[in-house]
Amino acid sequence: MKKKNALIDGLTELRGRAEKRWPETQKTKPIPTSTEEMHKVIHELSIHQIELEMQQEELLQSRTELEDSLERYTELYDFAPLGYLTLTRDSTIIDVNLTATKMLCVERSLLKGDRFGRFITVEDLPIFNALLERVFNRREPKYAEVILLNNDTVLHQNAPSIPRNADIVNHQTVRIDAIVSDDGQECRAILTDITKEIQAKMENIALQLSLGEAQKLESIGRLAGGVAHDFNNMLQVMLGNLDLLIDSEDLKSSVQEIFSDLRMSVLKSAGLTSQLLAFARRQPNKLQVLDFNTVVSNTVSILKHMLGNTLELVYKPAKDLLPVMMDGTQIDQIITNLVINAKDAMQGNGILTIQTRNAHLDAEFCEHHPELVPGDYVLFIVQDNGCGMDKTTLDSIFEPFFSTKSRASNTGLGLATVYGIVMQNNGAIMVSSEKGKGTTFEIYLPSYAGKSSPVPVTTRDEKISDGTKIIMLVEDDKSVRDITLEFLKSFGYKVLLAASPTEAISLSNEYSNNIHLLVSDVIMPGMNGRDLAMILKKNRPSLKILLISGYADDSLESKEDKESPLPFLGKPFSRRELAQKVSEVLELP
Repeated sequence: MKKKNALIDGLTELRGRAEKRWPETQKTKPIPTSTEEMHKVIHELSIHQIELEMQQEELLQSRTELEDSLERYTELYDFAPLGYLTLTRDSTIIDVNLTATKMLCVERSLLKGDRFGRFITVEDLPIFNALLERVFNRREPKYAEVILLNNDTVLHQNAPSIPRNADIVNHQTVRIDAIVSDDGQECRAILTDITKEIQAKMENIALQLSLGEAQKLESIGRLAGGVAHDFNNMLQVMLGNLDLLIDSEDLKSSVQEIFSDLRMSVLKSAGLTSQLLAFARRQPNKLQVLDFNTVVSNTVSILKHMLGNTLELVYKPAKDLLPVMMDGTQIDQIITNLVINAKDAMQGNGILTIQTRNAHLDAEFCEHHPELVPGDYVLFIVQDNGCGMDKTTLDSIFEPFFSTKSRASNTGLGLATVYGIVMQNNGAIMVSSEKGKGTTFEIYLPSYAGKSSPVPVTTRDEKISDGTKIIMLVEDDKSVRDITLEFLKSFGYKVLLAASPTEAISLSNEYSNNIHLLVSDVIMPGMNGRDLAMILKKNRPSLKILLISGYADDSLESKEDKESPLPFLGKPFSRRELAQKVSEVLELP
C-alpha cells in the first residue's frame, strides 16, 4: 500500500509540472479553429493519453519489480549465513550486513565509519593488515584466519590481548576472504565463523596425541611385561631352590641365614617385576567384589603414620559408594604410590585430600576419553597442594623409570604402576597440575553391578598329601618344571609331568586312572593353560584346575573367568604358598 501511494504521489507531481509547461508550448502552435481540426486534435490526444497510460502502467510495474528485487537482495544480503563488509584501505567500514553486526556484537549504525581492525586481537592484527596490503596492492583475492575480540574487550581499549594459544572456546575465530573493487578504492570482505571447526580440529589433535601416548605406553608395557615374565621364571627357580636348601636339616644355621638373606633379595626382585607387570597391565590378580571405601580407609589409616605430623591427610568417603571388582592389593598399590608421590611433592608440609564419589559417565564424556565406555564408575581423587608440575613433566609422568627425584631414592615405577593397574581394570586416570599450585589425580574405575559374593581369604598351614592324589604338572620351562615337581613330590603327591599342552593331552588320554588336579603354566607355545584345562575337563569333568604364571595375558580375561575365575597362583611362589594353594584347590567342591 505504501508503494502504491508513493507512485500516485509521484504521478501527481509529474502532472503538475506538465500543466506548468503547457502554456509555453501553446505559444508556438496555432490553436485549431474548425470543428474537424478540433475532433482530430481530440482524437490524437485520446490516443496519446492511452499510450501514456500504458507506458505509465509498464513503468509502475517495472518500478515495483525493481523495489521487490531490491528488497529480496537486501534480505539475502543482511540475513546471509556469512558476514559481508565493504572496507577501505585503512579498514574503515563503509557497509556491513546484519550477520556481520551479530558477529561483532555492534549495531550497524555504530559500525559504519569504524575501523574493522579494532575488532581483531593484537596478535592477529598484523595478519589482517598484511591481508589488506596484498588485496589492495596486488589486486589478488586472499584470505586469512583471525580471532575476534569479544564485545567487552573491544569496549575497553586497555584490555589485555588474547594469545594465539589461548582457550579460544570463548572467542570467535573467523576466516576473512577479501577481493578489491574495480576502482581499487574498496574491498569486499566475507566473514566465515570457523570457531567450531577450529575447536573440532583441536579436539582431534588432542585425541591423536592421547592415542599416540597410549600406543607408546602400550609398546613399553609389552616390552616390560615380556621382560618381567622371563625374569619371574628365573626368580621362581632361585626362590624354589632356596626354599629347599633352607628347609634342609643338613645345613648349619649360619649358612641358612645366608640363604635367608638371598631369599629376601629374590622377593624384593619379585616386587620390582610386579611393578613392571602392573604397568604392562599383565599383573596376575585375584578379583573380588570390594567395598572401595573400606579398602581405602584401611590403607589410609596405615599411611597416616608414614606421613608424620606435619602433613594433614583428609579423607572424604562418599556415602553409598558403588562396589568394584578388583584385586584389593592393587587398590593398596594405587593409594600408596599416589600418597608417596604427593608427600614428596609437598616436601613434608601441606594438605593431602583423598575423596571417593559415584560418577555416571555419558557418551559425550566418553567421546573425549575413548578408553572409557558410558556407565557407572567409582571416582577416586587424590589432591595435594604441593609444588605441582609443568607440562613437560606431565607428559612423561606415567612412563616407567621416569622420575623427578634422585635415582638413589626412587625407581621411577610408582606412577607407571598406578597407570598400568587402572588400565588393566578398564579404568582411566587423569591428572591436572600447575607449577606451584599442586596436583590432582582423578581415577575412574568401573563399578560392579552384579551380586556381591566376596571370597574370604583364609590362611592354611602346609599340608602333606597321603599319597592318593594325582597331579598333572604342565610347564614348558624346564628349570621351573623341575623345581615345581620337586615341591609337589615333597608334599607327598604323585605327579604326571608334561612339557607342553600337546604332551599333556596325550598323557591324559593314555592315563586311565583319576587325575585330581591340573597345575599348568598359562603362557605356553601353541596353546595357553586355560584352553588346555577346558580340553582336559571335557573327558575329566571332576578335574580341578590351578593356573600358574608370572604374567597375565588375555587368556585369563574370558567372560566365564570374570564371573567365576579359575584358581591362580602368581610366580614366583614359595614352597609354602604352593602347598597352601594346591590344598585349597583340592578341597573345592
